[in-house]
Amino acid sequence: MALLAGCSSGGTIDPAGPAGDDAGGGAEATEDGGRGTPGEEESEEPAALPGFDECGLFQPAELADTLGVPTLYITGRSIGPRAQGGRLAGCGYYAEDVPGFSGLWVHLVAGTEEGEFFAAFEGSDTGPVEGLGDRAEVLALTAPGGAVRSRELRAIDGDLGLVVSYTYDEAPGGMPAIPDAELGEAVATIAFEALERAPEELVIPDGEPEGPCAQVDLAHAAEVIGEEPAAVRTVMNDAGGLRCDFAGDEASLGVVVYTDPTFVENWAPPAEEFNAPEIGDGARLDTSQGYLESRVVSGNRVLVVSATYTEAVGVPTTPGARESELVAAVAEAVGG
Repeated sequence: MALLAGCSSGGTIDPAGPAGDDAGGGAEATEDGGRGTPGEEESEEPAALPGFDECGLFQPAELADTLGVPTLYITGRSIGPRAQGGRLAGCGYYAEDVPGFSGLWVHLVAGTEEGEFFAAFEGSDTGPVEGLGDRAEVLALTAPGGAVRSRELRAIDGDLGLVVSYTYDEAPGGMPAIPDAELGEAVATIAFEALERAPEELVIPDGEPEGPCAQVDLAHAAEVIGEEPAAVRTVMNDAGGLRCDFAGDEASLGVVVYTDPTFVENWAPPAEEFNAPEIGDGARLDTSQGYLESRVVSGNRVLVVSATYTEAVGVPTTPGARESELVAAVAEAVGG
């Protein structure tokens, strides 16, 4: 993909950003800010976390209105005790109620510093965003034909970092492609408002696992990945879909359960690729990308179990018995 230069529209954005101070809300958001009608499947209300709640900065309806899309759901929470130069937490949103799949992310990073925070943009053709924090830059990636496929804005204010990213997809009902100028203005508006609403002293809590995520044996995971994750985030919906994020200083474990038929079809590996047929109805485990990624078929669901390892343990060249045992245990814990 080609990089776009000078794609910032942040200098024209009113620092006050969009109106509205109400926070939170994990149910369906519509253009008029209303929730779904009774009987429609909705995401469960995100549990209030002690201290800062990364999904409490915005209502999904507010973000949908800013982007000009009909509906957004909270579909992801992320946590990183040591990430982007500090301690990170983020909230992900998507146009369908599918935990684990997000097109818009808003991340805050506490205790970071400029060099480490902007390292991800080194060598890229970025554009400045004037008037946002101490320094702000934006990067756009284009798809074939020249349309902007994704846009990421990074800003730092003191030791607080902010990352707002939007990526469109071509799936029916997914995140739509937004004209470049409109997307640039929307992302900048979200960024201005996020910094305005962020606490002056940001403390990101470890959190507690919820629902099936609480059944995952993290001590067992530590035996494989080299560290027991202490920070946790959970997102669930009423259809049995979920996303569990477990993060340590180096290692991490992620679990996603897809129940939406379209996502199940897209994420299920073909039977001929199974290398762990004893897990669920068959599974494919892979470590060739520098981390463990496994996809488990279980009835009308697909479980995705991913993990990163500590440097001391290292990533195995090929998945071994320990990886198979971990994936099987996680699948059983979350009902696979």
